[in-house]
Amino acid sequence: MQDTATTNGTPSLPVAPTNGQWSGGGVPTFEPERVQAFLAALEQPFDLSEIKWRVTNTTQVGSRNGPRYRGQMLAYADPRAYTDRLNELFTPSGWTRDYNVQMVQNFERRERGATERTITAKIVVTCRVTVYGLGTHTGLGEEWAENDNAGTAAEAQAFKRACSCFGLGRYLYDLEGQWMDLDEKKRPLETPKLPEWARPQRRQSSGQKTENGNHRGNGQPQAGNSGAARSGRGGLYRGEVLEHVKVLCDKVGFSLSKSVLRAVAKVEDPDKISDMVKLTALFEKLQDTDRGVERLRAAVAKAGDHRYTALCQEMNLASDAIDDIPDRVVLRRLVETLEGETNRAQTSNGGDNAAGSEAQPDGAAVLSDLRGRLLQQASRVSGATRRTLAQVINEAANGAFKFANLKDLHPEDASKVRDALAALERMVTAT
Repeated sequence: MQDTATTNGTPSLPVAPTNGQWSGGGVPTFEPERVQAFLAALEQPFDLSEIKWRVTNTTQVGSRNGPRYRGQMLAYADPRAYTDRLNELFTPSGWTRDYNVQMVQNFERRERGATERTITAKIVVTCRVTVYGLGTHTGLGEEWAENDNAGTAAEAQAFKRACSCFGLGRYLYDLEGQWMDLDEKKRPLETPKLPEWARPQRRQSSGQKTENGNHRGNGQPQAGNSGAARSGRGGLYRGEVLEHVKVLCDKVGFSLSKSVLRAVAKVEDPDKISDMVKLTALFEKLQDTDRGVERLRAAVAKAGDHRYTALCQEMNLASDAIDDIPDRVVLRRLVETLEGETNRAQTSNGGDNAAGSEAQPDGAAVLSDLRGRLLQQASRVSGATRRTLAQVINEAANGAFKFANLKDLHPEDASKVRDALAALERMVTAT
């Protein structure tokens, strides 16, 4: 018996041990709702272009024009379709597969139609598929050794069976064989049709019902044909960036977020952005806008609410609410006006001079700026190393905090974010 093993994925990433507990750092964890969304996306049928058919059983039937053949057709998908779906949802670094290959000797076998038995061997492959944050499943594949492609066939069978434990491609096992007419070379005269439940759902706009009546939530992973996943670094990465974009939209206010969305992507709903280049540009622009809003809050605290309200009236704004700042141009004017007036007042009153003349920004503004720079640097490292945003930030933080609670940090945690940012800058230099 001979054993060999090969691995696809990033060796430095942790692997789930047999007890199901994760070890090491940088492993993403998901809320139960998001886990269910990923599993639903894995269970979606493959695109029809990925489905192939093979003839399993054949029978000869008579007719007035002579004998003809019929064959039982079974649907299957190439392993590349499974790999593509995993890459689209989790990125290539978000999952791994390990193979164990064995040659089992001394099988007694009789070929169909033969009278004598022969002694042969069988290739047995065990495939172990790990999706970080979801778990690990294994599958077994086997093929007679005299087959020229025995290794490839057994490997594909094992990989697909492991994937089916996550729900990926599982529906293909539920399809019954269809009997079709064959030509003289026993090839099907027409391609069988899949039942409606085995066809991929047509893409719907956010919040609409799919063909089976289920709602698709905003920002949740979609089926394997997602254009967003194909055009970017994977569905998981897009989901992370999209989540932060939505948080930033809430922070900067209704009008400002809509103006930035229109300027960067010509849409008003971030869910409609499938191009990762545009989504990343939007993320960075909203970060900058958020820093502007924080500067405005600090300036208002110094100038006073009455002066800010009067300034909004002078500029013909609907109110002094953040939601009513129409665009970044107006935001800049508000900030520069209030900061300028405050600085002039301090100078005329003989306030602090030299290095101490400029008031120090408050802790919340400092933390917001550091958080934005951290996410921006992590985005660069993520793209260069094909790792998820969570993995990159968790490694840089080195246990001081997690990506999942980044938004919950307090001003006193600013030093932790600075240390993580320094680590990310070293990563950028290294890549």
